[in-house]
Amino acid sequence: MNQKKYIDGDVIDLRELIQTIKKRKKLIIFVTGMITLLAILYAFVLAKPLYEVKAMIEIGKIDAGTKDEMPLDDLQDVKQKLEYLYGVSTKKRRELPRVKAISIPRKSNSFFYVTVESRDNSSAISYINTITKKLEHDYAQKINAHIDTQKELLKLTQHDITVAQKNLSNSEKLLKDYAQKILDITHKDAALAGLFSMQISDVQSRVQKLQSYISELKEKEYELKLSLTPLKIKNTTLIGEIEVSENPVQPQKPLIVIVAFITGLMFSLFLVFFLSFIQGFKEEA
Repeated sequence: MNQKKYIDGDVIDLRELIQTIKKRKKLIIFVTGMITLLAILYAFVLAKPLYEVKAMIEIGKIDAGTKDEMPLDDLQDVKQKLEYLYGVSTKKRRELPRVKAISIPRKSNSFFYVTVESRDNSSAISYINTITKKLEHDYAQKINAHIDTQKELLKLTQHDITVAQKNLSNSEKLLKDYAQKILDITHKDAALAGLFSMQISDVQSRVQKLQSYISELKEKEYELKLSLTPLKIKNTTLIGEIEVSENPVQPQKPLIVIVAFITGLMFSLFLVFFLSFIQGFKEEA
């Protein structure tokens, strides 16, 4: 019997709650409306818009398009360096425009995304262009060093070709001289003619080796010249167009208003029940 009475004492009277809400509905409407109105004022008048633009950047390459293709830098190192330079991971307040995020697509070794946020799209685009130009400048020295090395190799190769061609010309001339001598002395001294024939064989072998060597050098010369063309040397650059949205990412006006309305409603209900509790407590006293 006592147990039943205890349970009845803890049961919430829904009708009483509804009556309390109806009794103070004006307060609920007022509090909810005021909070919602303040949220609308903030979202549509006071809050400054924040725009976001995104761009893909490709790290430059040397010997691009070949099996020896080599990026100018490791992509993870680039990401960490940029995050540090532009304070992406810092908790300190940064001025706009600012780098919001740097991300690397899956399985990429030369492409990464940069996301910049600002008060307007034009300043964000300008900031991304500034970042790209800085990267181009930083890697220009590395590219110039590579070009200087390739030019030096090309110069040495061309010198080797000149020397080899001169040796080939001398060998071919010597070959003709031996052939003429054989014709002149064949009937006079067969033994001497045989000796010249052996020398001719050696010179012919030398001529073939020189011709093969010159062919290899010319192929190397062609590859070195090709390695100096813009097709094989690429500096860091933007890929495609910068992604721009005409709508700001912040403030999210509908979300702010909805959250404010729900918060205001919950707060007003809490306030109504709290006031009812205080009033009941005073009446019992």
